[in-house]
Amino acid sequence: MSSYGLALVLAMIACVIGGVLGGLTLVRPGAVLGLTALDDDAGEGDEPAASARIAGKTEGRALGGLLILSHAAAALFLGYQSHVGAAMAFALAMAWAGAALGRAVSALVDKARGRFNLGSLVFEIMIAVTLSLPFFNAGRLVVLRGHGMLV
Repeated sequence: MSSYGLALVLAMIACVIGGVLGGLTLVRPGAVLGLTALDDDAGEGDEPAASARIAGKTEGRALGGLLILSHAAAALFLGYQSHVGAAMAFALAMAWAGAALGRAVSALVDKARGRFNLGSLVFEIMIAVTLSLPFFNAGRLVVLRGHGMLV
C-alpha cells in the first residue's frame, strides 16, 4: 500500500472515531459532556436549573450531530474523491487542533492538568495529525481550479 493510501485509511479510521464520539454525544449528552452535575442540581420545582439542564443537553446533541455528519461526509469523500476528502479532512483536523489548543490554554491558565484533560489533549492532537495526513501526502494529484489535475 502506498503512503497516500495508508494516509487515506488512517484518516477514515479517525473519521469513524470522530463519528462514534458524535454518536455517543448525541445519545448521552449529559454523560459525555460532564453535564450530570446539572441533573443533580435540578429539583422538580426548580425551573431555572431544569431549563439549564435541557439547554446543556440540547447543545450536547447539537455537537453530536455536528461530529457525526462532518466526519461521515469527510470519510465518504476520502473514499470516493480523495482529493476533495483530503481537504475536508484537513478542515476537521484544524477543528481538532483548535480543541487541543483550547485544552492546552486551559491547562496553563486554569491549571486543569488532571489525567483526563492531559489524555484528552494527546487524543485530540493525534486525531488532528491523522486527519491532516492525506492533505500533506496527496501525491501527484492536486486540486486546481476545481478539477483534479496531474502535476
